[in-house]
Amino acid sequence: MKLLCLPARALLPLALIMITLLLGACDKKKEQFGAGIDPAAPMVTVQDIFLQPQLVGQKVTVQGTVYTQCSSNGCWFVLQDGTAQLYIDLSTNNFILPPMPGRQVKVTGTVTASQKNLLIVAQGVEAI
Repeated sequence: MKLLCLPARALLPLALIMITLLLGACDKKKEQFGAGIDPAAPMVTVQDIFLQPQLVGQKVTVQGTVYTQCSSNGCWFVLQDGTAQLYIDLSTNNFILPPMPGRQVKVTGTVTASQKNLLIVAQGVEAI
């Protein structure tokens, strides 16, 4: 039986192609909705929103799980983190979310008071 020996120079292009394919498979594209996440918005917990009245009117980012969601067209959802739950309004900025119950998301939006309740009017959502 004859073994096929290739010079190292001939294997280099093949090795580069394999590395590129492997790295590409690791790069998952994030699902973004609306304007996406604003990296300049401070990250807060849901509990922070309820305990810090100065956050009303401010742009913030929160992270948690989609606890429940509008079943007709995805125009709102309730976000739950380890501290509390909060209503997230998507319809004010005219975007929707596909069904995502149980998914982890980040939300950037403005903390708003409406009828003695606090909520976030979302500008962007990112599934993580």
